[in-house]
Amino acid sequence: MSMLIVLLLPLFHKSYVDGFCSIEASRRSLPKYNSPNRHRVGKVPKTVLFSSSYGRGAEIWPPANEEPVRLEQSFPNGILPDEVVQTFASLSSEGGATTPQSTSIDSKKQRRIYVPRAIGRILRRAAYAQEETESEGTTSSSMEKTPILVAAALVLSGMIRPLDALLVSFLTGYFVILFLWARSLRRDGVTPVMPSLPPQGHVPNLVSNPLGPGLTSFSWSYDFWLKTGALLGLAAPLAMMLRYALTDRLDCARACARPIFFMCCQAISEAASRRSLTPLPIRILIPVAYNTIRLGYLWSWVFQPLALGHLGQAVAIANLAYWATNLFGFLIPVATVRYMRAHFFAVEAEQVTTRASMEDSAGLMF
Repeated sequence: MSMLIVLLLPLFHKSYVDGFCSIEASRRSLPKYNSPNRHRVGKVPKTVLFSSSYGRGAEIWPPANEEPVRLEQSFPNGILPDEVVQTFASLSSEGGATTPQSTSIDSKKQRRIYVPRAIGRILRRAAYAQEETESEGTTSSSMEKTPILVAAALVLSGMIRPLDALLVSFLTGYFVILFLWARSLRRDGVTPVMPSLPPQGHVPNLVSNPLGPGLTSFSWSYDFWLKTGALLGLAAPLAMMLRYALTDRLDCARACARPIFFMCCQAISEAASRRSLTPLPIRILIPVAYNTIRLGYLWSWVFQPLALGHLGQAVAIANLAYWATNLFGFLIPVATVRYMRAHFFAVEAEQVTTRASMEDSAGLMF
């Protein structure tokens, strides 16, 4: 029991308490969706285009730069990421991107077709690498290890039944299957079934923070709701579990430990989904599924036939009321809608146009 208390002490750290937020909250600004300006381009004979190098002599709009634009200028400090260098190396081995400049028309046609595709691949890989780097930087190693240690301590101490561990294994396997299905390719062999990022490789702020900065950064009610959940859903059940365990009331301690165990598993699953760049519709399914299952265990805790005491009964009722409100008042009507719209607006759709005075109903402006 002393080992269990030592392993559970890091739960009171602020970074870990904030980690049990059902949805990750970023501090980024909301992007603006403006329709691109369309310019009319006059027709130019193909012979002129073929006889002139791209950007010099070809009548294009906007005018070409005087100096050639190098790929290094698109990255900070003019340094290419390792993923870009590896892509160039693979292209050179294939012999497609580093072929000598030829004066024949056929070779110029091939380069005009192949080079944009190669650059698109480079930008997409760089965007995925940037997203992975940001997710690794925002998630500390201590926060990842603490839920694992707490869940393992609860299992080893006998507080968790084998059926509970089997249920977590089923959910984990189900989410893995959904992730593999989303990463599988369509018939064209290029586009995934459910992509995590737009095809151009850009990472919109709406994908990084689907809830929007108006809710996650400037809403005091949302911040108060998260702190209340940390107090009722983590600190209070943990204190009651330790109290029951120290007084040899193990059945009451197990009733308190099961919701904590599922909360730890939820934190682990959400951290893994962010690192693996899981699509937003699957990512929001994780807290919804765990919150739904946790309601059943909270119901059993409230109607426990054993004597919980007035304080234990009050904590159980408060947890049931809070997590039921969190599921039916926030996760389903607010978070799920915003995650779905963020995915289809910023990832699936090429251009989004809303009707006049209907911007607020999109769930992205507030």
